[in-house]
Amino acid sequence: MDKNRELTKEEILKKADTAIGKNFEYYNYSGQHNKGGFGQIIEEELFEYKANSDSGPDFSNANIELKVTPYKENKNGTFSSKERLVLNIINYMKEHNKDFYTSSFWNKNQHLLILFYKYVSGLKKKDFVITHKLLYDYPEEDFEIIKQDWHIIINKIRAGLAHEISEADTLYLAACTKGVNSRSMRKQPFSSILAKQRAYSFKQSYMTQLVRQLLSSKQELEPILTSEELRTNTFEEAINSKLTPYFGKSEAELCSIFNLETKAKSKYALLISRMLKINNNLSHSKEFIMANITPKTIRVEENGKIKEHMSFPAFNYKKIVSTSWIKSNLRNLFETTKFMFIVFQKKDGEYYFEKIKFWNMPLSVLDNQVKETWLRTKEIISSGDIVKSVSAKGIRRTNFPGSRYNHVCHVRPHAINSSDTYKLPVADKKTNANEYTKHCFWLDKDYILEIIG
Repeated sequence: MDKNRELTKEEILKKADTAIGKNFEYYNYSGQHNKGGFGQIIEEELFEYKANSDSGPDFSNANIELKVTPYKENKNGTFSSKERLVLNIINYMKEHNKDFYTSSFWNKNQHLLILFYKYVSGLKKKDFVITHKLLYDYPEEDFEIIKQDWHIIINKIRAGLAHEISEADTLYLAACTKGVNSRSMRKQPFSSILAKQRAYSFKQSYMTQLVRQLLSSKQELEPILTSEELRTNTFEEAINSKLTPYFGKSEAELCSIFNLETKAKSKYALLISRMLKINNNLSHSKEFIMANITPKTIRVEENGKIKEHMSFPAFNYKKIVSTSWIKSNLRNLFETTKFMFIVFQKKDGEYYFEKIKFWNMPLSVLDNQVKETWLRTKEIISSGDIVKSVSAKGIRRTNFPGSRYNHVCHVRPHAINSSDTYKLPVADKKTNANEYTKHCFWLDKDYILEIIG
């Protein structure tokens, strides 16, 4: 064992302090550090030990793992983590035999020393500056959720479904793909299907809140659940338990109970917030922000149908053409986002709160039907074949995949008006237009109905 890996906690923190305010050029960064980039150079130049792939923490005596990660400043002056924090590779063949406290995750990552550097677009890597350090021990509420996340990942491996693991399965601790490319495949214990290599990681949304707590003086986010509630229930069970007393009540009854008078679209989210006894909007609560959970209200009509498809942010035509599916915004959105569907059912002319459902898109759907829609859309844009026909009144019909394309995902307009456009990478053949009305991907209403049962 390298003696420098046997430093005490105090010695480690003292050395880390000397890095604050220095750029990576100070540590002879040349871009040749292959194992972990900036992490490797900090290991070898600051702490003076050889980079390794040991199963234990970097500093064995102090039980501390070292991590180096970037953050960025947004246009509105807030700060965000630039990426997820990748921890250690998951060995499917071994990890399924462990419990949480003997797992490779806990063995390596009980205490994290995180060095943060500021990423600035256009600046050379060697000039990025290390600005903060954080010795991180998990808050009680976070720890309970992280344990639950670990069990969700391991239960999929034990079910022979390692190939179906998605980052959106969990809340804070995720299993992200890891390797030279997405084709890095590994054996799993209970299935002959090869699974992508994955590593434990903390989600970008989780890391963003660590950055904001460290860099700003703003008040901490308001939690929905306590550590005690999370010790006896899963996150989803605990949320359901709080809402159960209100199932079956009409919209009017709920508004009366919580003294809410509004016709705003946010009414349902406000009602849920009141039911959960939080002051802020549900989407601004600690767990929903850190876990990247998006609440969506669904109103089911008396005939059992849903009126509207579900929209997502407008896409940039040029960006779609220049991006691969694996790196696309659409794939990233569905692979990393969990949704909470808030279901209201109409009966006798009034909507009643029926249930909630947590859901994330299965990889089998994401990398098939949704991918097909995305690839077809990219093909249409890149070939300049968007407009199919123009009516006498000037209404344009497109070749984009419609709601009958595969009954999961399609493309429709998503603009304020016809002047709300994005530039095209290739002029449209039929109209010679160099820009076109904004469009976005939508989930089909029948697919949503299928999801909520």
